[in-house]
Amino acid sequence: MAKTSTRGVLTVLFITSAFFFSAIHDLANAADRSLTAAQAEQTLWDQVLPERLTYIQDGHGGPIIYDFQDPNCPYCHLLYENEVPLIRAGKLTVRYVPVAILTPQSPGEAAAWLLSSHPLATLQHFETMVGPVLRTGDYDQLPHRALTPKISKELQVNKAMFLRLGFDGTPALLFRDKDGELGRVPGLISTKQLRRLLPEL
Repeated sequence: MAKTSTRGVLTVLFITSAFFFSAIHDLANAADRSLTAAQAEQTLWDQVLPERLTYIQDGHGGPIIYDFQDPNCPYCHLLYENEVPLIRAGKLTVRYVPVAILTPQSPGEAAAWLLSSHPLATLQHFETMVGPVLRTGDYDQLPHRALTPKISKELQVNKAMFLRLGFDGTPALLFRDKDGELGRVPGLISTKQLRRLLPEL
């Protein structure tokens, strides 16, 4: 269950406490079921997400959002481009969470990010290449690495969290607002829409 808030032209889904109780206990194996709704959301944000997800962080200023994405998702690429100006201005920190679900090439490309000695630089370089590749379909140009057992498990956990949070497509954003409430935005949004959301984070 979720409640919906329309902020300008941006629709944000806020998920009820029952949903988050279930997510916390399923994904974190929490034993204490006496958590209040606020405690459950704080636990998910402060402990479950940073400890269980494998992500690449870009930025160190402004509020944090999680961006679940697939390397071969054209809308993920567009969202990345929309986020970059806010990241560079110190107004936003994005944790990119690869789920690698769209194409057979996706897991190997996500592995190239995560196995790199400089994951953020590799992700940024990938984003300069992926636009033309998505138009031509020549995926051989993109960085690709063989999956290791560790990376395979990390991608499985990312996907499980993505699905458990109620997402069914990429890109998908998860954030926490000033009131401590967790919300999600499924799909592509513009830099302008992100700017409208920032004051509430």
